[in-house]
Amino acid sequence: MDIEKIIISLGGEIIILDKLVKTVEQAAKATGSKPEDIIKSLVFIGEKEPVLVIVPGHKKVNLTKLESIVGRCRLAKPSEVEKLTGFTVGGMPPVGVPLRTIVDKSLLKKNVVIGGGGDINKLCRIGVDKIIEFQKAEVFDVT
Repeated sequence: MDIEKIIISLGGEIIILDKLVKTVEQAAKATGSKPEDIIKSLVFIGEKEPVLVIVPGHKKVNLTKLESIVGRCRLAKPSEVEKLTGFTVGGMPPVGVPLRTIVDKSLLKKNVVIGGGGDINKLCRIGVDKIIEFQKAEVFDVT
């Protein structure tokens, strides 16, 4: 199933943009949203396995907190992200990614968020609960 069908099947929507969007600031501007309504879907390479970490756009992953959960890790290089997920940096969706997934607990305060839509000219609007359910995500404080 392709990423757009997954997002729609989860009650989300695809937002097609007329320009490339690679950053939180660009995504917020393109959608008339605030940075805290945007999510970042980041891949980290851990000692045991790669992991997808989803955090609010205006926050950074706290590596110490993340390593207490997954062991030593580092942010994946763009080439590693594409090899592991099939998606490029900047277009990474929060669902449909075949990796262990951790969602920052601060996102539980949000009903709907905006994230990557599978390509750098697409975003998705989707429920946080749907991300957690579909990805079988674990919820931790990682920011």
